[in-house]
Amino acid sequence: MKTASRPEPAELPPSFDWLVYARHPRNGDLHGFDEADATHHYSTYGCDEGRICGAIDGRGAFLDLIPRGAALLEIGPFCTPCFTPRTHRVRYLDAFPTEQLRLIVGELSWGRPDLVPEIDYVWRGGPYAELIQERFDAVFSSHNFEHQPCLITHLRDIASVLAPGRRLFLIIPDRRYCFDHYLPESTIADVLDAFIERRSKHSARSILEHRLLLTHNETEAHWNGDHGPDPRRRAPSAEIVRIIADNLRSPSVPETYIDTHAWQFVPESFGLLMRTLKAAGLTPFEVERVYPTLRLSNEFYAVLRLPPVAPEAGNAA
Repeated sequence: MKTASRPEPAELPPSFDWLVYARHPRNGDLHGFDEADATHHYSTYGCDEGRICGAIDGRGAFLDLIPRGAALLEIGPFCTPCFTPRTHRVRYLDAFPTEQLRLIVGELSWGRPDLVPEIDYVWRGGPYAELIQERFDAVFSSHNFEHQPCLITHLRDIASVLAPGRRLFLIIPDRRYCFDHYLPESTIADVLDAFIERRSKHSARSILEHRLLLTHNETEAHWNGDHGPDPRRRAPSAEIVRIIADNLRSPSVPETYIDTHAWQFVPESFGLLMRTLKAAGLTPFEVERVYPTLRLSNEFYAVLRLPPVAPEAGNAA
């Protein structure tokens, strides 16, 4: 596998910068706060209110953390790639080849088939290291991590194609501000269950939850406390229940990949899960930063980093 000597990546901005928090004009009159005051105010009010608390004040600032010219793998670009060959030495990985992906996108009312990039690596379920014969300076994934059937296997796959000491950049939906609102946060038991089962396709439970227990996807409404009717407190159509049950019991289903959200996070629960996996030796990644969800956003940002010595590829049990 190709790898080369690379300069050390730059230090990342902190997740919380008390000076930015106290002085940002959107945060009101906090200019007289010292570090202790600002930290207390943020933990008491600002975090839940989504106030700006550091240099990463939106998606653009987060994307700018990946240096121009970096050798980058973007996972699951669909028709909205965040990086282009004009600015980065980017390669794209997806579950579908380019032309098939354009057909899928073309069936969506909002889809833009012309924006689908040329897919370099078509993933069919095998180890990344068997598909990709190089190591990247960075790996980027936006609203893709929550779709993985097994998080531990996915993290190990990424580690196998990322250069030692390099970073995985993640944009992840915050379940509180999207259609996942009424679904519970994923736990370490959920993550281990998928790993122990060697899950390569989504469980029937995950698919059922996303057919029966979703709410609206209006981010601003969620921030304003309007989460829609609780689907757990109302009966779905009996006909829909019957159709879904029959479809999932079909003999062809075990061989078919059905996409869905398998995982639900908030920034704190994500950081806890990743640190637990690292401490247990189940992933080589350390949590370097988790940037909080900002007001009127439905996503948070995370950076995981490999140790300077490359982990062994394909060490899944």
